[in-house]
Amino acid sequence: MKSEKKDEDSSSEEIDEDLEKRKKKFEKDYNKILKIRKEIPAPVDTQGLSSCIEKCNNEDRKLMKFQGLVSLMLSPQTKDNITYETTKKLIEYGLTIDNILKISHEDLVNLIFKVSFHNVKATNIKKLAEKLRNEYNDDAPETLEEIIKFPGIGRKIGLLYMKECCEKVTGIAVDTHIHKIANRLEWVNKTKDPDKTSVELEKIVDKKYWGNINSILVGFGQEICKSVKPECEISCTLCSDCSYYKNVVSKKKSKSDKKEKPKSKSKSKTKSKSKSNSKSKSRSNSKDKKNKVKSKKIRKKKIEYESDNEEEEE
Repeated sequence: MKSEKKDEDSSSEEIDEDLEKRKKKFEKDYNKILKIRKEIPAPVDTQGLSSCIEKCNNEDRKLMKFQGLVSLMLSPQTKDNITYETTKKLIEYGLTIDNILKISHEDLVNLIFKVSFHNVKATNIKKLAEKLRNEYNDDAPETLEEIIKFPGIGRKIGLLYMKECCEKVTGIAVDTHIHKIANRLEWVNKTKDPDKTSVELEKIVDKKYWGNINSILVGFGQEICKSVKPECEISCTLCSDCSYYKNVVSKKKSKSDKKEKPKSKSKSKTKSKSKSNSKSKSRSNSKDKKNKVKSKKIRKKKIEYESDNEEEEE
């Protein structure tokens, strides 16, 4: 029993040490990211969810929450500018529960066709309107537990809805950008999906950061820490603290450098070959010249010899 308790104590101590280590690393890295984001704007700053909510009807709280939810449901796997334009288009059409219930699925798809998975999203938006009308008196619930029961609304959308539409910060909303950054910088231990990353981040991130962390990190992911060709050495000051840079980017760079070196060697070889060829040619030419001179001398001597012989005969 005593040995089991000791093992439990040591394992809990290790967990605590790991959490403390990751907390300190997050604080250090996040402050650097804040400085970068002050200098580098991103689409999320002007066309993100906050901007979409500003377009919603803030005079009618019920309607604003419905419009905010619809905008959020349009956003997964879609660029901010497309979500912003589509939200604006729906509001101009008349984004109300009544209108969504009346409109056909095909017509709704045509209104939102620019967003990804528009067929599925159109179906979920219509289901949202039906459920709000039938079960909630047109008033979307204001708890995370309730809102994630709706089709097409997961943890990320639920947390963003709670913050932007209900003014309640209840957790850290994680999308693919934040999931990628948190793993690259080792704030979390190789989490497999954004929801698990969200839970892990909430263990190490001080609650004072929860409100703004989404837009800060999403913008950082959009402009600098990109999935393909991240701008590590161009705009980022976290290279020395980033496992992704050390293990992937720098190794790729060193490999490309090694590939380039043999090319230069082959060039030098061809140059040296051409030089040696030219030298051998010049040598052969000089030999030919010498041989020509020799043959001329021999001919002269022959002529002289023959003439001397003729004189003697006379």
